Amino acid sequence: MRVDIIGGGPAGLFLSTLLRRDGVADDVRVYERNEPDASAGWAVVFPEGSLDEVSKVAPEAFEAIERAGMSWTKVEIRYRDSRYLVEGNRFHGVGRDALLSTLRERATALGVGLHYGHQVTDLADHSGADLVVGADGLNSFVRGQREAEFGPRIELGSFWYGWFGVEAAAPTFAYIFVDTEWGLFQGYVYPSGQSWSSLIIYVSEETWQRSGMAGMSVEESMAFCERVFADHLDGKPILRRGPVWSRFRHLHCDTWHTDDVVLIGDAAHTAHWSIGSGTRLAIEDAIALAAQLRAQPDRIPDALAMYEKVRRDRVEQFQGAGRLSERYFDNVGRYLDYAPIQFAYQLTARSWRIGFADIARRDPDFVRRFTAWFHSRATGTPTGIAPSPVFAPAGIGGLRAANRVVTTVPVAGAGLVLGGPPAPGTLTAAVVAEDRLAAGLAAARDTGHQLALLDLSAHTVDGLLADPPRDALSVLRAQWPAEHPAGVVLGLAAGCDSEPGTAAAVAVAHTLEAAGMAVVLLGPAAGEPPPAGQVLQVADAVRNETGLVVVVDDGMRTLDAADTAIAAGRADLCVLHFGSTDTGEA
Repeated sequence: MRVDIIGGGPAGLFLSTLLRRDGVADDVRVYERNEPDASAGWAVVFPEGSLDEVSKVAPEAFEAIERAGMSWTKVEIRYRDSRYLVEGNRFHGVGRDALLSTLRERATALGVGLHYGHQVTDLADHSGADLVVGADGLNSFVRGQREAEFGPRIELGSFWYGWFGVEAAAPTFAYIFVDTEWGLFQGYVYPSGQSWSSLIIYVSEETWQRSGMAGMSVEESMAFCERVFADHLDGKPILRRGPVWSRFRHLHCDTWHTDDVVLIGDAAHTAHWSIGSGTRLAIEDAIALAAQLRAQPDRIPDALAMYEKVRRDRVEQFQGAGRLSERYFDNVGRYLDYAPIQFAYQLTARSWRIGFADIARRDPDFVRRFTAWFHSRATGTPTGIAPSPVFAPAGIGGLRAANRVVTTVPVAGAGLVLGGPPAPGTLTAAVVAEDRLAAGLAAARDTGHQLALLDLSAHTVDGLLADPPRDALSVLRAQWPAEHPAGVVLGLAAGCDSEPGTAAAVAVAHTLEAAGMAVVLLGPAAGEPPPAGQVLQVADAVRNETGLVVVVDDGMRTLDAADTAIAAGRADLCVLHFGSTDTGEA
């Protein structure tokens, strides 16, 4: 079998070594438009576990990559003149040039035909190959030649970023946030295992324009950023290799293969660079493709179809994680009023896949300091040791919940019970139907509830935005005791966490706040409930862009889930759905 690989990046080179080593193809050729000594960017990062597949299928390559770079476990968060070091997963950074050199040496030793300085201009020139692999990156020539078949779609991110170097050996990964008169500048510095480190700078379109960077040359923008980050670069200049400023391009393809052409890595898909998995996904593509070709060498179309089948779900999971991470950094400005320690905590938990217990296990000292700070703020009394955030008291208007657990049935020790009968020492809320508001409020007053929530969950958010229920809100506030807070229950449908959906929910919340509401309970709509996590995404935005107390009902069943949401500032209180054994009921 002859395999022509277009693109001499990590994916193409690694695939070539596997195909030759395992005897899958007796003729493997790699065509790369650049010369082997051309600069290939700065460092790439492999999060913990991302080299596991390499270590299994090619231990010698894994060892070479480990030797060529350096590892670390701490991340540093620099914000408002504070610096927090948080223990986390193991990361490994390696210069991209060093990585390519390692893979190139291995390919040469295995007899791969390496053709550098070769610009492919026509796929017909490779008609003699049994298989053509497009490993030529986001601007893939191969994909462009078969665009109608691959069906690519590219969506631009809204922020500008530049990939640079700094002539300094950083000891660990540092997140840097500098708030300026033009807006927030975000910097990410990480080691390479060499005398220099990588630097990514990230700014919004508004900051890009207000700072004047939109009209600057690359050299002028680099000098400008040196001044912005002067306190963090130790006087070292920012270094450049090739074009730098761009907006991230999210690439999705309808398919990654035809009968005799296949795409891998960034030629097939991209995941936002903030999760550090682009090179990982590309190499894992190469491993999966080689495995399928080894299993079905005489049925290439079937092998390609199986490669895509086994890889697509995993890739799309990473793309989803990349979208969440990108959204966090795009919206990080909403958290700039946080105390530095909570800002650091939230950044650590930004992936939404890391729970409070996970962070406590990784860095117990940091979490001890964080919980002490959280309780000291909530109680007004300094403390050195405290339980997890869910057990801190919470203010709701003039009321005070003993903790942040909310239940829909009476549970001993809950901070707030929705709809249950009032009990001594327990804060209870009456959920009042819109069509019997006056009678419901009277009954709630007579029963002794301290909080009233108008149930608007039957309305869509867009409907409430177009036609706010001002009359009902006025009745609620006029007929409910002034000394007691009032609020609203909103139902969120599937897809509520989209940018338009989130913006609509925030706009409705502002309307509620202006009408005198103190709290909003965000839960799933009855007709089309959203998948787990979407309600919490919206809650995060509402809580941090309004003055409302936010209660979230997102199907949580554990205290750790509530701790995770509350500690990161995504909600003030959380509804927990305990089972019968949790309540002590038969």
